[in-house]
Amino acid sequence: MKHPCFKIIFIFFISISFFIAQTKKLDSLKSVLRVSKEDTNKLAILTHLIESINEDDVWVKYNDQLGPLAEKLMKSENSAISLNAKKHYADFLNNRGYINNNLGDVTSALDYFHKSIKIQEEVKDKIGLAYSFNNVGYIYNSQGDLIRALEFYRNSLKIREAIDDKQGVAQSLSNIGNLFEQTGDRSKALRYYYKGLRIREMINDKYGQSYSLQNIGSIYEDKNELANALKFFQQSLKLRQEIDDKQGIAYSLSNIGNIYFKQNQMELALENALASLKIANELGFPKNIAAASDLLQDIYRKQKKFEKAYEMIKLGYQMQDSIKNGDIQKKTLKKQFQYEFEKKEVIAKAEQEKKDLEYSDQINRNKIIISSVIICLLIVVLFSVFLYRRIKVIQNQNLIIENQKIEVDMQREIAINRSIIAEKQKAIIELHQKEMVDSITYAKRIQYALLANGNLIRSIFPDHFVYFKPKDIVSGDFYWATEHDNKFYLAVCDCTGHGVPGAFMSLLNINFLNEAVLEKNITQPNQIFNHVRNRLIENVSQDGGQDGMDAILLCMDLSSNTITYSAANNAPILIHDNKFIELPKDKMPVGKGEKTVSFTLFNLDLKKGDGLYLYTDGYADQFGGTQAKKFKNRNLNEYLAQICQLDHQSQLEELNNTYENWKGDLDQVDDICIIGIKF
Repeated sequence: MKHPCFKIIFIFFISISFFIAQTKKLDSLKSVLRVSKEDTNKLAILTHLIESINEDDVWVKYNDQLGPLAEKLMKSENSAISLNAKKHYADFLNNRGYINNNLGDVTSALDYFHKSIKIQEEVKDKIGLAYSFNNVGYIYNSQGDLIRALEFYRNSLKIREAIDDKQGVAQSLSNIGNLFEQTGDRSKALRYYYKGLRIREMINDKYGQSYSLQNIGSIYEDKNELANALKFFQQSLKLRQEIDDKQGIAYSLSNIGNIYFKQNQMELALENALASLKIANELGFPKNIAAASDLLQDIYRKQKKFEKAYEMIKLGYQMQDSIKNGDIQKKTLKKQFQYEFEKKEVIAKAEQEKKDLEYSDQINRNKIIISSVIICLLIVVLFSVFLYRRIKVIQNQNLIIENQKIEVDMQREIAINRSIIAEKQKAIIELHQKEMVDSITYAKRIQYALLANGNLIRSIFPDHFVYFKPKDIVSGDFYWATEHDNKFYLAVCDCTGHGVPGAFMSLLNINFLNEAVLEKNITQPNQIFNHVRNRLIENVSQDGGQDGMDAILLCMDLSSNTITYSAANNAPILIHDNKFIELPKDKMPVGKGEKTVSFTLFNLDLKKGDGLYLYTDGYADQFGGTQAKKFKNRNLNEYLAQICQLDHQSQLEELNNTYENWKGDLDQVDDICIIGIKF
């Protein structure tokens, strides 16, 4: 059966003659399956087809036929047939787990794997059991549950050692080594990598050896032992050249070029990087092309060949988009561990306690403001509930009155009473509506008090504008800024919803951002987003909700004038030479979503005269124009490139006039927030 290896997938290149033979064999098996009448024969044929076919959509079709057929034969009175069918049914479950994991349904995948394990233990299928343990270990590893991952990896290793499956043993050792590498325990990782390498040398598995050598080289590179790293990368390259593993060759050349770059041997670095890019282009694999282009842009920058560096940057962006938007994303993105962060947090706890007093007054003031807003909004909610219940009571009273009047046939008095009651209802509704509007208006004052101070932003970016236009009285969009430890932070955020629910979320997120920077002393934008996401999941996502925000967070180091940023779903827009560039972003929200990997830390390289724009989706999503269509992001980006050279006040006026003309008589669909900065 098809047992996936999640850590390293070995790809064997076979000859053309063997491929033709395999094709004929598959055609023959399909023909026999169509005419076969015996279920036991069909079971064997389906198994061979699944093992022989590499295309996912094809073997999945045969696996879906295998499951019901095996389940049917499991009920056979013939014990041999029933036992064989159970083995095949366990394989079917294992394959379903593989499919569901690829689709991102981790819960269902684990359920299928555990059901497969139960049957494999019953029928004593040790080979299948080892694969299932390995698969479950991979899922726990990808979800950050290191203890369970290690437990299942070791269970798989124990079985493979018992049945003398040397290739499987080497694979399990490599998986365990990778687990320790991710937790930062390099010595244990090296120990397992070396054990796996010795076994692969013993069975002459050159493909596996090349990956073991690459993993060992990566450890030495992390330890900054560049000579050792280069030696192992070169050994890996030699093996890959012997077996003509072109994708592996591209990786090795890129790794070797990177070591030469770190050793300041630019000619050798350039030679290997160009060779890697050439092979990667021939293969058409975006990940290989991206690795080579990233290295080349660093080399060209150091050689001051800026035009070539720019070409490599554009190529890298193209490949990153391809990787993120294709099926490769499902197979390459893994959940990054929080282990190092938690360890550093414990170490820094003593130092942080000394700083708590310094920030306690400011944090307490924020908490008082947040509490006041929450109380006001709760009052609004309570008034709404009271109003709803009161209306229901009045409706019931109307029904009673109407029934009484029908009995005595007094239609005239019913009409009069209805008029009186309607007027009372209207008065009550108008009274409570006024109270609700007054409360929300007061909440607006509190929300605006928490937005970024204009003088603070102006002290860092003198030439800037803020275009803030809520859809309702209060807003789900907000902009936030603070200065701390000689660093300036600026964020533009779009919370789930708008109006009162959106305002709730904006207040929570402002509080969590302040907490991350001022209380927890977190400095990097990606780690700040990680903290806010964790706090949101702890506080508002326990019932399965996915409330959060799309956001951009800049950090400017005031001592070095360097800028880093992180972006969740919304991308910063750079205007350079009157052309716009959409900068990289992470395609996930700050909150509970399909993925919970760590956010990426990006560097921002700006030139004098460049314009930088941070915005939410409200402007681009506005319906309008002659055909009542959306304005769209591309039109907005091109428009920003046109007005970038104007002064900030003129840009603000142009944006507002264009928006009002586009919207016309249509309603505003969402909150709007745009910040423009000229450097």
